[in-house]
Amino acid sequence: MKKSLLFLIILLGVVASAQENISLNGPWTFWVPEDAIGVPEAVKAGQTVQVPHTYNIMDGLEDYAGKAFYSRDLPVNPSMKGQRLRVHFNAVYHDAVVYVNDKKVGEHLNAGYTPFSFDITPFVDFSQGARNELKVECDNSFSSENLPFERKFDWANDGGIYRDVRLHVSGARSLRYVHITPEINLADSTASVRLDIRLWEQAPKKADFSVRIREKRTGKTIYDGTCALKVSKDGTYSYSIDCGKVELWHFDNPALYSCEVSIWDKKEVSDTRFDRFGFRTFGIEGDHFVLNGEPVRLPGIENMPGSNPDFGMAESHAYMEKTIRRMKDLNCTITRFHWAQDEYRLALADSLGILVQEELSWWGGPYKELSPSLMVTAKRQISELVEAHYNHPCLFAWGMSNEVGDNHKDILELAAHTRSLDPIRLVDAVGNRIHVKLENDPSMVLDLPTWNDYTGTWLGKNREDLLTSMPKIGQALNGRPLLITEHGLCEPAHTGGDARRVDEMIYHISEWKRQPFICGYIYFCLEDYRTHIGEEGLGRNRIRRHGVCDKYLQPKASYHILRQLMSPVAVTRVSQPKTGGQSQPCPGAAITIKVLDNLPSYTLRGYQLRYETMDGKICILPLPTLRPGEEYSVTVEDINECFNFDILRRDGSDVLRY
Repeated sequence: MKKSLLFLIILLGVVASAQENISLNGPWTFWVPEDAIGVPEAVKAGQTVQVPHTYNIMDGLEDYAGKAFYSRDLPVNPSMKGQRLRVHFNAVYHDAVVYVNDKKVGEHLNAGYTPFSFDITPFVDFSQGARNELKVECDNSFSSENLPFERKFDWANDGGIYRDVRLHVSGARSLRYVHITPEINLADSTASVRLDIRLWEQAPKKADFSVRIREKRTGKTIYDGTCALKVSKDGTYSYSIDCGKVELWHFDNPALYSCEVSIWDKKEVSDTRFDRFGFRTFGIEGDHFVLNGEPVRLPGIENMPGSNPDFGMAESHAYMEKTIRRMKDLNCTITRFHWAQDEYRLALADSLGILVQEELSWWGGPYKELSPSLMVTAKRQISELVEAHYNHPCLFAWGMSNEVGDNHKDILELAAHTRSLDPIRLVDAVGNRIHVKLENDPSMVLDLPTWNDYTGTWLGKNREDLLTSMPKIGQALNGRPLLITEHGLCEPAHTGGDARRVDEMIYHISEWKRQPFICGYIYFCLEDYRTHIGEEGLGRNRIRRHGVCDKYLQPKASYHILRQLMSPVAVTRVSQPKTGGQSQPCPGAAITIKVLDNLPSYTLRGYQLRYETMDGKICILPLPTLRPGEEYSVTVEDINECFNFDILRRDGSDVLRY
């Protein structure tokens, strides 16, 4: 009998594995040191809080920057003896020192946005009735050894265990990551994937694995098999799988696949990982973005997590979903984040269809170069970021810095490090001086030139300077694209309220539409956002009034204008139809729509027209595939007397309401 067949029989005979994930979210005891200045005594004495938690939304701690402590008992029982226990934190800002039973397990310093975990097995008492205490010392002090650097960043300095925590139980062999790299033939939509697998422990020369890949939407299995793999020189195991014909991921059709990988030890499953991924290609050809082989020009908006003062950075999954759905409702196709995000937020972008650039949190300072120790910190943060988020199809680029000066040398070094970890995605640096520096702008040395276009506000007083800047920038680009990475109105630094926000928005977007080298824009931003340098409000309500929504995600008038500007389709005519030369109109409505061919510009597939009839019945009419610049006319009979209708994406979400 072949070994693979024997192994499959063993697999079918197993009814359970050692792998288990136990949430450590919920009640923890929280306190700050006795010598903390200006902190309520009740907080020093200790109180119960709910993790995920940030102490900077607590009364009396809104501006606190210093050490704090969390503790709870671990749910350990004698049956776990002989297994491996790891405690996993999705993030702690920005220093974390972890103890079990008052013994130091490990530390994760100067990296407040990336996940980490520690093997706590040697520190646990597995005796019946034994108490095992997990304690975390965290610190959000402004630091010159951290990125973000000192006070030179424009978002909330929220400390604490502000993302999910779990206890992972496995056998002796445990999976650190499974990186999934698709290879796609766009001619026939066939694909394969390469799995790169790394263990937490020293890898044995040979190990047995089982792999199952399924379509997420239908549950259909496209691969189910086993393999015995030899470890490579870098300590990973690699395995390639032919997946046949696949459905491509697109922001209008976010098709996802699941990958389940188990490692075996002594004829038992020792550990299992579940990952999601998608099949898609994304890159630059000439001055265009190209998604799955098609040129696209993309509109988007940035979200600043932590802005709701009821949550701070410790946002619930439900609130994250509300945020991403707001973005999708705006017809957002692309976004960026100034710092590494929560796994769940990226999973929402995967499933709802929004392309994401995730960035190293180097904003504003140090202004030109990193010290040797900060370069080590930056590379470590990038390594942790790429390792954790490699499989997300929503991620199209990694950003090295934002609004830093002449940091050409450092971003080239960071980009080389990033590409060594992920050769597939774009690497860029976000700048705000390309209109002045032109060919010498730092963003020009990486894959994608960028510009935070605040012409008329932060960048001079006259917005009409944009008309002279654009030709100069276009010439400097020399056939490359430009991504507008920010634009908006920040109050109260710049006055005029939401009316001016709308006026500036229309002016800038209209100019970007005229420039074919602009491949997309990311408006700033979705909400009025909490920031420790905010010019308005006090305590946890200190904000910059920069959003098309308020800090609770309630839309302003500018929200609805931006939604219309970001729609890929426009209604060009609605009238009562006439036939046979008759002067008398026929029942129903003649509707003509046109797909935009400037910005946005992309092909519409699977879109629908939804309307209500005179008697209240909801009808949905499929639309044909429509390419940029194409018009489509249809006569809809028995439509409601107001001629109201909606244009929907293939998933049923609303694009345009007439």
